[in-house]
Amino acid sequence: MIEPGPYAPPKSNVADPTDSHGLKQRRVLVMIVFFIITFGIYYPVWWFRRRPGLNRLNSPKKLALWPLLLMAAMFAMQFVLAFAAGGAPLVEVIGTGGVLAESLFRLAVGVLMLMQAFRIKDIIEDHATPDTEPGGMFAERVTLSGVMTFFLSIFYLQWAINRYVVGSASEDSR
Repeated sequence: MIEPGPYAPPKSNVADPTDSHGLKQRRVLVMIVFFIITFGIYYPVWWFRRRPGLNRLNSPKKLALWPLLLMAAMFAMQFVLAFAAGGAPLVEVIGTGGVLAESLFRLAVGVLMLMQAFRIKDIIEDHATPDTEPGGMFAERVTLSGVMTFFLSIFYLQWAINRYVVGSASEDSR
């Protein structure tokens, strides 16, 4: 066996020094196509895939894991209920009280995920705002739209990640 020379490539993965957060640029149009093709499964996938990178951004706010697990449980519950119903109305399978409980659970998870989307908005704003001395009057603060976050959720947040996190990291490395 030939011994590797001093100029051989390393055997282990070498981290990119310009990428400290692990977030990558994704096209929003591709995300929409994935969302449609997977019948909405891409939504929780996006949250689970982005959470570690978002938590590494320069912000005191972080995303907890438990809301994402609750959302995954909701998706699993909906799949099981749809499979159990087998085409029959859900009220025939679990009753009126069960349908009401399931609807309230989906509403609660939806509100919780909306709150998480606004938390990501705050994390991106914190990360994208340059560190200046306290009370600096001319510090440019990045402000994302609350209306866009509310209505477009992960699609607007990915656009913001592309522009303010990944875009700024590539500009800093130039």
